[in-house]
Amino acid sequence: MDKITEIKEHIKKVYLAYNRPFVVGYSGGKDSTVVMQLVWDAIEEIPYEQLKQDVHVISTDTLVETPYIIDYVSKTLEQINKAARDSKLPIYAHRLTPLYKNSFWVNLIGKGYPAPSRNFRWCTERLKIEPVNRFISEYVDKWGEATVVLGARRDESASRSQVLSSKARDHMGLSKHPTLPAAFVFTPIEEMTTDDVWSYLLSHKCQWGGNNRDLAAMYQNASGGECPMVVDKSTPSCGSSRFGCWTCTLVQQDTTMENLIDNGEEWMTPLLEFRDFLSETQDPEKKHIYRSHKRRDGKIAYVRDGTRIAYGPYKLEWRKVFLERLLNIQKDIQENGPDPNVILISFEELELIRDFWREEEWTDSVPEIYRQTIGEDHVWPEDDGVKYSLEDFQLLKQLCEEEGINPALPTKLIDQERRMQGMSRRAGILDKIDRIFKEDWETEEEILELLGSQNDI
Repeated sequence: MDKITEIKEHIKKVYLAYNRPFVVGYSGGKDSTVVMQLVWDAIEEIPYEQLKQDVHVISTDTLVETPYIIDYVSKTLEQINKAARDSKLPIYAHRLTPLYKNSFWVNLIGKGYPAPSRNFRWCTERLKIEPVNRFISEYVDKWGEATVVLGARRDESASRSQVLSSKARDHMGLSKHPTLPAAFVFTPIEEMTTDDVWSYLLSHKCQWGGNNRDLAAMYQNASGGECPMVVDKSTPSCGSSRFGCWTCTLVQQDTTMENLIDNGEEWMTPLLEFRDFLSETQDPEKKHIYRSHKRRDGKIAYVRDGTRIAYGPYKLEWRKVFLERLLNIQKDIQENGPDPNVILISFEELELIRDFWREEEWTDSVPEIYRQTIGEDHVWPEDDGVKYSLEDFQLLKQLCEEEGINPALPTKLIDQERRMQGMSRRAGILDKIDRIFKEDWETEEEILELLGSQNDI
């Protein structure tokens, strides 16, 4: 029995052995495409009366996916649903997205979270893991249990091989899901090599009407070279190409996007430049430029030896720059890119960003930035609270300077009162005021001067 037949037989045995549905992770990449095709073949070979459990194909759109790939995945999900209905197979494709409050832009531009790094990788859980866990959890309440089918392979990397080897398996080769107790992970292609994957894709027709040679062409463009049929280990393949978030700053250089641009996708250049700019803000020597000296809780933190400030979120002034630049890029791509309907940031995200900014400023900047950048207005939710102008803030700032008070303190106290105004019950107002007074209100200059004097001792 050849390797592909063995894998399909294994899939059939797992499907029939357990009274639980399949949840197939699909990213649009080569590995998940192979898994999906093999699962489809296996399900199609099972007698109709034995198809008791559904197969749910889930694809997570982080809302910052490379536009080049997101259209491909969206069309594929539509094709899968149509072909499954035509074939009367219990296969259903779903596009998952993070909650807007967890989105990349709401956290980075709204809250000021710094661009993700290996030390603060806040994006993966919110954008990728949480939507999948939410989907599985919602359905597990109905199903009881689920089998999560993934395209992980030992050949991907030494670390992936180590992870797969460390998993405790049941008699069918399934392992417990790391966070969902009622879910079990099945990795049917873990022994396939990259050569096996491309050999299969280029020799097997896609059951839902897609063209695997289009997928190979995407990898070819992204890797900056050809995707040959590999005959030995000295021959390069396009297995190193990675499709994902265009905003990703976990890598030093986004070679995939660079290669796509070199291969004719020049409209993506502003995306790459913005990504590189976000990456630049991670430079330890430049953090003081972009980031506040205080944490979001108002406290000042220090590096372990206590000699330097551990900088907090992005300063509001820079978040305004990020938003303006992002909207300009969106407008540019809509006018000059392949899809005039591209949306890089949604109105739902803009409205949440506006809410966060209103806690930090008296001017309502988001509608104004949108109007000036896009050239049109949007119907924004009405703010029923007391409105203050820039002139009001300037007057407060002048009075604070005369009295030697940090204007941020009375500003925050007034903002707190504004948020509570009109409430019939003002429970907790004194605790909130107390927390504001307990924040660190020294300016960055005062802190740096203090650290300098301590270091001189």
